[in-house]
Amino acid sequence: MLLLYFKCCHPKAAHRELARVVASLAEVSLHHETVKALLERYFFWRHPEFQKQVQYPVPAEPQARRLEMVRLQQQGWSEKGIAAVLHCAPVTVNKWLRRYKQEQARTPQSDAQPWLLDHSHAPLQPRRKVYIGAIHAVLILQKKYGYAGWFRVKGYLEKDYGIHLGQTTIKKIMALNRRLHLAPQRPVKVSEARDTREGPPKSQHPFQHTYIDLRYLDAKPEGVQLYSCLLLEGFSRTILAGSLTREQDVGVILHLYYQALVYWGFWEELISDHGGQFQSHEFRRVNQRLGITHTMYEKGHPWQNLIESQFGIQARLGEYGWQRCATIAAAQEFHRDLIRDHNRLPHYAHRFRNDQKRAPLEVLGAVKGREVGAADLHQAFSRKFWQRETDARGFVRLGRWRIYVEEALPRTPVQVRYWDGKLSAEYDSHVLTEYECKWDRTKLTPKAISQMTSHQHPFQSRQQPLFDPLWLRDPVERVETTSIARRKQPAHNEQLRLYFGPELVRTA
Repeated sequence: MLLLYFKCCHPKAAHRELARVVASLAEVSLHHETVKALLERYFFWRHPEFQKQVQYPVPAEPQARRLEMVRLQQQGWSEKGIAAVLHCAPVTVNKWLRRYKQEQARTPQSDAQPWLLDHSHAPLQPRRKVYIGAIHAVLILQKKYGYAGWFRVKGYLEKDYGIHLGQTTIKKIMALNRRLHLAPQRPVKVSEARDTREGPPKSQHPFQHTYIDLRYLDAKPEGVQLYSCLLLEGFSRTILAGSLTREQDVGVILHLYYQALVYWGFWEELISDHGGQFQSHEFRRVNQRLGITHTMYEKGHPWQNLIESQFGIQARLGEYGWQRCATIAAAQEFHRDLIRDHNRLPHYAHRFRNDQKRAPLEVLGAVKGREVGAADLHQAFSRKFWQRETDARGFVRLGRWRIYVEEALPRTPVQVRYWDGKLSAEYDSHVLTEYECKWDRTKLTPKAISQMTSHQHPFQSRQQPLFDPLWLRDPVERVETTSIARRKQPAHNEQLRLYFGPELVRTA
């Protein structure tokens, strides 16, 4: 009966396997030929109706089923036979029997059975999220912006490299680069506890508040002290204009002001400190004529100027790079890149916006301030800034003067400005030409223009002229010619005779 029972549970079981199992349970010696003869005599096990009546009791609990696998193996069943009896896959039987053997080899006398429990399905070696390329990209950014934090590095990775990593991952990579590749690290500064401070006024719409200030660089390329001047829009944190110069006088402020007004339009209020440039008569007159409210925050409260936070970002990103700039031109180019990157990369203040706009330029969009009139600008800036269009040969007219700008930019609007004895023409933030100029304070016009200096810029023509007479580019003053009154002819009241008489005939 035991033989027929197992044969019905596993109809495809071999004779030798059945002989081994029955001999183990009945404790008798049984030959496989005997098993074959008995199965031939009692053939009713072959009918499906009989096989359905005999089913092996498979345990419902997973742990009990695994123990049953071990018990059936001890009875003499093969792994394939155990899988057929318990209705599972041979791979499953092989896995649990292997775990049982490993546990017995490790702790043979222990009664605990941890091998019956399910292990974690997490892979032992999960898929890598960071590869050598991402680590190298972070290293390049750390070498260029030595004191940058994880947020700025994350913005550069997403915009320039298309690599999207989390905050913790970027921090780990940066720490790894500092430890293995000697990436620069910002010096640690001990910060004291601060009291609660009132922040700068919050803008409710674009161009409500703007902030302006000057900052000197710790690094000195070519041994020259440079000053960074920025104009920041308060709502979107967009840098409207910026410059890196050797001086920090009102001329730099007015030039920056003019450039921003031409492109962006008017803003309502300007906030600055009590610097001499912002208290000057010319700067105050410009704001009054344009209708811009100028507010200077309380002395000793720099945190009320929103641009101070921007200067902190500039220090973290730029100081390390400026220390390695060999020339002033390289420092100015690096300053221009920092302004461009600040406007296009995600800003920490916009990380919770619902419209998914993160960069300052994305937040500002196409919005501009109140429209600027050319006549109003000229009047406000005391006719020291002009918007002119070059002619076919690259010259512009400035009052009575005709000056050369650039022949490679015909019919192009350029900006001409005068400050501190210099008359310069600019296009797209590049100085094209510069002249020595004497200013007539009475008529508010140039009195004398001389000594042209041509600067290197990307708009120069690549084709070299065969003959270039430089004297043709000298400034020309148009002389006002007065009309000379013609002499009045004496009036003749005598009536001429209208006939030919004998006196008109010549006689021989």
